[in-house]
Amino acid sequence: MLELSALNRILDFDAERGIARVEPGVRVRDLWRHAIPHGWWPAVVPGTMQVSMGGAASMNIHGKNAFAVGTFGDHVLGFTLLTPRGETLVCDRERNADVFFAAISGFGMLGAFTELTVELKRVHSGRLRVWGIPMRNLEDGIAILDDQRGNADYLVGWCDLCAPGAGLGRGVMHRADQLEPGEDEDGKALLRPERQDVPTTLFGVVPKGWIWPGMWCAFHFGFVPMVNALKYRAGYREGWKSPYLQTHGAFHFLLDYVPRWHWMAKPGGLIQFQPFVPAAHAARVLRRVAELAQARGIRPYLGVLKRHRPDPFLMTHGLDGFSMAMDFGVPKSVVGRERLWRLTHEMADVVLEAGGRFYWAKDGTLTSSSFERVHGGDAVRKFRELKARLDPERVLQTDLSRRLMGG
Repeated sequence: MLELSALNRILDFDAERGIARVEPGVRVRDLWRHAIPHGWWPAVVPGTMQVSMGGAASMNIHGKNAFAVGTFGDHVLGFTLLTPRGETLVCDRERNADVFFAAISGFGMLGAFTELTVELKRVHSGRLRVWGIPMRNLEDGIAILDDQRGNADYLVGWCDLCAPGAGLGRGVMHRADQLEPGEDEDGKALLRPERQDVPTTLFGVVPKGWIWPGMWCAFHFGFVPMVNALKYRAGYREGWKSPYLQTHGAFHFLLDYVPRWHWMAKPGGLIQFQPFVPAAHAARVLRRVAELAQARGIRPYLGVLKRHRPDPFLMTHGLDGFSMAMDFGVPKSVVGRERLWRLTHEMADVVLEAGGRFYWAKDGTLTSSSFERVHGGDAVRKFRELKARLDPERVLQTDLSRRLMGG
C-alpha cells in the first residue's frame, strides 16, 4: 500500500500569480488556508476539504463550478510522476503529454504523484453572494442550471428524489458569485483562515458532533421523505431572503459541516451513484433512473444536480451535460445489498445507452463491461498501453482497477 499523506508540504507559493507547488499529501484545507490571506482560493474544490492534491488529480475531481472552469486537471500546470519501473517523469501539456492527460483521471494506476503545480483563482472577499432558488422538479432544476450558467460562478442543486410524480427532483438551487473589489467592506477581514473554518456548533449552541444520531434515526426509521419535504419548503423562505453573504468555507464544504455524518448509514454504510448524461438526454434519463429507484423500493436519501463541460483527460467523466449524484444506504443483509447492486446496474444501462459516463471517485458497483462503454474503445486501448509501458508488472492495483480493468 502506498501512503502518501506524510508528503504534505507546500513547496512554493507565488502570491502574485496564485500558483502553488505542492506534494501530493497536501489537502484542500492546507492549500486554501495557505492561499486565502493572499487573496487566492483553489480553482476547483469538492464538497469536503479533506481531499489530497494527489487524490484530486488522480480522480480529476470537479466542484460546483464545473460548468465554468472544468475539472481539477484543467488547473494543473504540471507534475512529477514516479512509476513502478522507478522512472521519475516530468509531465505537462508539452513534456510527456500523453502521460499528463492520462495520469490526471487515471485513478492512480500509472504511478504516484510526487509533486504537482496548480493554479488558483483570485478572490477579493472572504465571502460569496449566494441565492437560494426553489426548483419545482428535476426538469426545472435542469432549466435553471442552463439559464444561470452564463453568469454564475457556482451552481449546485439539492433534489428531493423521494418526491412522487411531477414533483420528483423538487428542491433548491444554490447560486454563488464572487464579489468584486471593494464590494464587501468586511471582505478583506474575512480573508483570514480562521474566519473561513466551518463552525463547530449549530445555532452557536449545539455541538455538531451530536447531530449524526438524529440523522441516523431519520434514515433508519423512514423519516427521510418528511425531512426532504420540510427542506424543500424551507427553500422558499431562503429564496425570499436571497441574496445573502456566505463565507467560501461555509458554501463549499457541506460534507464537513456535520462531523461523522456518514455514520447515519451504519451499519451497512452508503454508496453514491452519479451518472453524467449529455445535455440532450439529461431530463429524460435522470428522471428515468430516479423513477427506477422509486419503483424498486430503494429510494436515495439525497440527490445533487450539477452542470458540466468536456475536458481533455483520457479517463474523464466530463461532458457537455448534467450529473445527478444519488446517495443510497447500503443494507447490511446480503439480499438487500444484491438488490441495490442490481438497481445500480439497471440504472447504469439506461445512462450508458444515452452516451453517459461515470465518475470513478464515486463508483462502487459498475463492472468491467461498463469500462469501455464509458470511455470508448480507443481511449481504453491507449490507457492500457500506457499501463503496460509504465507498470508492466501491474504493481499498482486497487479494488476499483480490478473490478473495471482486471488490475
